[in-house]
Amino acid sequence: MKHPFFTRFLPAVALLPLAGCLSLGPDFHAPEWDGPEAWSGDASTAALPDGAPWWAVFNDPVLDALEAELLEQNPSLAASVARLDAYAAQLGIARAAYAPSVSLSGSAAYDRQSGETHGSSTIPDNPDWLFKPGASFSWELDFWGRVRRNVEAATADFAASAQDVRDARRLLSAQLASSYISLRTLQARLDYARKNATLQADTLELVKSRCKAGLNGDLDLRQAEMNLAATRASIPPLEASIDTTLNSICALLGGFPGSRDALREVAPVPLPEEAALPASLPADLLRNRPDVAAAMDKLHAAVARIGAAKAEFYPKVSLGGSFAFAATGTDRLFKENAQNYFIGPSIEWPIFTAGRLRNQVLSYEASARAAEATFRNAVLSAAAECETALSSRRAAVAVLDDLHAAVTAAEQAAELSDSLYRSGLTDFQNVLDMQRQLASNRDSLAQGIGYAASALVDVWKAFAGPDTPSAISSKTGPLPEGAAEQSEAGGVPHAENAECAETNSHAESAGFAEGESHAESAETAESEPQK
Repeated sequence: MKHPFFTRFLPAVALLPLAGCLSLGPDFHAPEWDGPEAWSGDASTAALPDGAPWWAVFNDPVLDALEAELLEQNPSLAASVARLDAYAAQLGIARAAYAPSVSLSGSAAYDRQSGETHGSSTIPDNPDWLFKPGASFSWELDFWGRVRRNVEAATADFAASAQDVRDARRLLSAQLASSYISLRTLQARLDYARKNATLQADTLELVKSRCKAGLNGDLDLRQAEMNLAATRASIPPLEASIDTTLNSICALLGGFPGSRDALREVAPVPLPEEAALPASLPADLLRNRPDVAAAMDKLHAAVARIGAAKAEFYPKVSLGGSFAFAATGTDRLFKENAQNYFIGPSIEWPIFTAGRLRNQVLSYEASARAAEATFRNAVLSAAAECETALSSRRAAVAVLDDLHAAVTAAEQAAELSDSLYRSGLTDFQNVLDMQRQLASNRDSLAQGIGYAASALVDVWKAFAGPDTPSAISSKTGPLPEGAAEQSEAGGVPHAENAECAETNSHAESAGFAEGESHAESAETAESEPQK
């Protein structure tokens, strides 16, 4: 014979197939690229080795080691990963709504019953101990897709946070490379300044000896002293700038000032003769640029929350129940007659909320429109950054040959003028002019090489070049299914809403109803049951 508890449970079980048949609100559809088909500039025959990070283009082992350490030690990156862990936990909270909530309870109390409520002034064993152990559960049946939309939004939020981690890696690795190149550039400028000072000091000694011999006047001597003093005055600011840049590198690597003094050893600016450039097309920005992908994910989350808000208009159906034993003695506690249970559905339907639910829908629709505009701005900014980086690099590379030629000519002119001056065939003014020009040209060359190397960093930063092949995951676990691909590729998993997807309303463009006015949004909300 079947137990009555299970027999009466069957009608409640019959409600379960009805759950999950509908998800209200617009479905998210990833925007398509509507920009140019190709970039206006550079092509390169060089390419990065497979699996190599973008900074391998500089072929600098010191930079490679610093970048690897950055990804392990940078505090800002650690904060981004911690935020990813928080979003992973929020996703777990949202998914928990799929499952029933089960809890245990128990009490042991010395209880006295009122004789008046029992119709008798005398009640046996009153007062007495009352023991009541039991369990209860509650399970929301997601008829309207409120839970599914919340999970969809939480998944998109988590994916956006993963993209934020990628973007932090992109920005920080580029910042470190730029600082490293700036350091090497400053060292080259300082080296040239010291060489110029040495040359000018030798010239000053020559002028002094000629003055003693009566071959030159005091004017030549004072001009030589002025030239040397001006060059020496440029050295301390360069040394201070080197200290500042080193301190910045230390902070990026999670260290205190002075922890990277090994970098004070002079090395050339890393500038490859044939630099590998990104081979991606403009449309690839939607996938490659993590800030663009994050903006798309946030748009996805905003659209999903519209459906969750619309589901609040409809009845919230839950299946709940409890089972307990209640007895005044532990010897009778687990007998059949001590059982106390109930199970069945419950319904909660807001009838009047003074416009709260309607305005909540309007709020989420406005947030989705704002997210769509933010996404559009991210796309336009990324495209402009890429074109600007390519243009700047072209300009930086184009002047290098002329800068090298100018230095070579200035060195020859300075040597020739010095030789003529020693022979008495030219005046001292020519010597001063050539030495000043040589100092200026050398400094311009060092800055030009540094600018060309920094411009190459900016190109790879704009195009979000690959860093390390390690996957992004939170400490609380890997990315959810679909979001992992989204994080690494920059794409967005589309909403898949089970067997009743045909009942969902569809957005006509990126996000939802592009160009939908506030009045149209209000009209949409008014078409829902009035709350």
